[in-house]
Amino acid sequence: MASPIAHSFAGFWTFLALRVRSKTRLATHWHQYLPQLGVLILLANLPDLDLLITPGFPANALHRGFTHSLAVATLISLALSCVWRIAGGFWRSAILYFTAYGSHLLIDLCTGTQIGWTKSGSGVPLLWPWPKNFSSPLILIPGVRHQSFSALFSLDNVWSCTYELLTCGAITVIAFVLWTHILKSKTNRPAPQAAAHSLTELRHHE
Repeated sequence: MASPIAHSFAGFWTFLALRVRSKTRLATHWHQYLPQLGVLILLANLPDLDLLITPGFPANALHRGFTHSLAVATLISLALSCVWRIAGGFWRSAILYFTAYGSHLLIDLCTGTQIGWTKSGSGVPLLWPWPKNFSSPLILIPGVRHQSFSALFSLDNVWSCTYELLTCGAITVIAFVLWTHILKSKTNRPAPQAAAHSLTELRHHE
């Protein structure tokens, strides 16, 4: 499975998508959006709570079970929309919640033991209660080991967490730079009325 680092980044990206769509200036009012950020990051990590169902090791006895399914993602998204409409409307909120929760399933689909077209993923039961597991043949995240304490605190897990931090951090920086560039280009673009006024003045001088 991927570590909470990758899943938390996915929740953060979902939050940014919400704020970008709302055209909110986070720099000045960031503190009032912390509850939204917290809920979306929690949702992006929520499927892995099945590790707490069977405490101790091996902790993966029921891991990647029903919590890693589209059915549970849909039910939780609809239930949360009834409690808190984070995006204004019921269905918009449900879609946003589903995006945050579903990001976990998507990441786990692309998680395995070896990066590349290796088909080394263990899969997730997307269509639970149908027991078939689905996995992407393209593995993008090496995942962490959690079969025992020694595996949990191994150097392999340190490398995996570092890989997730650097990869997701780079994606975040690139997306921020691109979005800033788009905003600047829109800001520097002359307004239609201003352009029409300039054209009128030019014709008048001629």
